[in-house]
Amino acid sequence: MRRAIPAFLALALLAACATGGGGSASLPGLDLPEVGAGTTLAFGPAAKRCGLSGAALGAPVAREAGFTLYDTAPGTTAPRTHYLTGFKDGCAVQFTAALALFGDAATLEATAYGAGITHSPVQPAYEAVKAELCGVPVGQPCGRASAGLARNTTLLTAYAAFGASGRHADMLLHDGRLVARGVEG
Repeated sequence: MRRAIPAFLALALLAACATGGGGSASLPGLDLPEVGAGTTLAFGPAAKRCGLSGAALGAPVAREAGFTLYDTAPGTTAPRTHYLTGFKDGCAVQFTAALALFGDAATLEATAYGAGITHSPVQPAYEAVKAELCGVPVGQPCGRASAGLARNTTLLTAYAAFGASGRHADMLLHDGRLVARGVEG
């Protein structure tokens, strides 16, 4: 099943073509609200948290495509605050999850194209990034350019509960920006 790319992403792709493509700055980052110290978020929303560093972020648990995932209580399966760093503005993204995992572009393609699992609304944004960097049509794997795509693009999935609840939030991270996110289940 083919999906149309939303108008704003199509315009971004046209702008990239008009300026020579090359970079990957045509997709803007999402504008998240900023929260202060002591703020706890429910599962689902994400917020910007500036001024945190070191131990205040928790334990670094994974790194991919220039982004680092921090867990404030890695020894538990209860929902808790996580932080994600690697953004151009130097701030962290804060969210709540029981489990959070990176999945590279190949994982997203295997689940979307092979298993038919949708990652909406991040899928249209991924298709735009992939078209810009890989030059392939919607619904087709990146192919030979996949190593270049993996250097600055990843998917982070945060789960509401540990186990098979199915409720999760996807975040598409690209070139130092959070370009799309959505909650499913």
